[in-house]
Amino acid sequence: MANQSTQPDNKSFLSPIGFRFACKRLPHVNYFCTAATIPDITLGETSSVDNPFIKLPVPGDKLTFGRLDLTFRVDEDMKNFQEIYNWLVALGYPDNFEQRGAIGRRTQASVSEVYSDASLMVMTGNMTPNIEISFLDLYPASLSSLEFDIENTDVEYLKATVSFAYRKYELKTLS
Repeated sequence: MANQSTQPDNKSFLSPIGFRFACKRLPHVNYFCTAATIPDITLGETSSVDNPFIKLPVPGDKLTFGRLDLTFRVDEDMKNFQEIYNWLVALGYPDNFEQRGAIGRRTQASVSEVYSDASLMVMTGNMTPNIEISFLDLYPASLSSLEFDIENTDVEYLKATVSFAYRKYELKTLS
């Protein structure tokens, strides 16, 4: 057996503050983003091979991607909250079918109104881009509430959380 090195090339830990989010459709959310979660990914299982003693797991052929959750500070004009709100309303047409407009028709223009691509840039300890996580065909699935409360003695600026669904995500090493 060959003598194999067990030492990693990079011994630095990943910092939880080293990230940047970017989505062309949400410029105000990009700037105010304070937290992001890289979603989970799950591979299903298929029916196991017949065995008289135990059930043998067999890897499936379908991946399930978790939701992309972002937390952002809401700006005073609520522009970032409204960007997501308007996108959700256009997708959900709560009052009438015309609200959805061209989004309901599967044209190239409507696809760009329903979906957007986004990326989460993971930085090194020196705050240089290291890994790019690209989210393909992303759209908002939920937007949290905002709680106003005059009884707070300290000013805690409002935060909102948005949850996105998407087709898949890909990781790309930049350095």
